[in-house]
Amino acid sequence: MRKGMDLASFDIFKYIKYNFFKAGNAQYMLLDDATFKVADIRFPIRNFFYGIGITYGGKDNVRIANNEYVISKGSCIAIGPGTISQWLNESTALTDTILFTRDFFRDSLSGGFPDSLPFFLPGGNHVIQLNAAQLKQMRLLFNTLKAFRDDETIVPGIVYAILMLAKKMYDIDLTHKANGLTHKQKLVRQFQSLVAAHFLTKRTVDFYAREMNITSKYLSEILLSEIGKPAKTLIDETVFLEAKTLLRQTTMSVQEIANWLNFPETSNFIKAFKKRENLTPAAYRKHE
Repeated sequence: MRKGMDLASFDIFKYIKYNFFKAGNAQYMLLDDATFKVADIRFPIRNFFYGIGITYGGKDNVRIANNEYVISKGSCIAIGPGTISQWLNESTALTDTILFTRDFFRDSLSGGFPDSLPFFLPGGNHVIQLNAAQLKQMRLLFNTLKAFRDDETIVPGIVYAILMLAKKMYDIDLTHKANGLTHKQKLVRQFQSLVAAHFLTKRTVDFYAREMNITSKYLSEILLSEIGKPAKTLIDETVFLEAKTLLRQTTMSVQEIANWLNFPETSNFIKAFKKRENLTPAAYRKHE
C-alpha cells in the first residue's frame, strides 16, 4: 500500500488532494492521466465524491459496480458517491477528469443537483461513448475549465455546463440503446440493477428471477449467452467486490465485514473469500 493511505477512512479524493495538490480545503480537482498513473490505485474503492472524465486516446478496463467497461477514445466516465470502482490494468488512457465533493455547489443555485443525475447513481450506466462531435464539445468545456481552473467564482459554472452536456449526451445514448436493445439485453440490465440494490441480503438466483418474472434457468441462460457468466457468479462478484473495498478502505474487523455482508458465520466468509482470492481476508488487507 502506498505511503499516505489510511485504512481507517481511505478516501481517494483526500489522498490525491493532499499528495498531489497540497490543497487542504479544495472541493474540486482537475486531473490528467499523469496523476492517475502516479497514484496507481489498483484495489476496489468506494467513492465519497463525484467524478466525471473524458478519454482522448489509449485503452483501459475498469469495473464499476457490477459492470466491466472498456475505456477508449471518446469514453465519458461518471461515478458518484457510494459506487465502487476498480481499474483492472495499469492506466494507458489519455484523460481529463474532474473530482468534486458534495459541498462544491453548496453556495450556488445548483446545490444538490448532482444527485439527480442518473450516471452518478449506483447501478446506473457509468460509461457512455461519445461520437467525434460530442467529444469535441466536451473537450472544449474541459479546456475552458483549464483556463479558469483557479477562479473559484467561475469554475462551478463551467463544471455545471459539463454535467449538463453529459446529461444531454447520456439521454441521447440511453434512448439510442433502449431502442436498439433486444429483450434479452433489457433483462440483463434489469438483473444488474436489481443486484446492485439487493446483493447485501439477497444471494439466490431464485429471488432475482422472481423479481423479473422469469425462471432461474432462463435467467442464467440469458446471462451466459449475453455476458458469459451465470447469475450466481455475478451475484458473488458483487458481494466480494464489496468485501474487498471494506477490507482496504476501512478498519472494520473481518467479523464485522462478515456480518455486514450477512454471512451466517465469520468462518463461512473467510472460507469463501480465500477460495475466490487465494488469500484470507486478513492477508488481502495487508497485501500490496
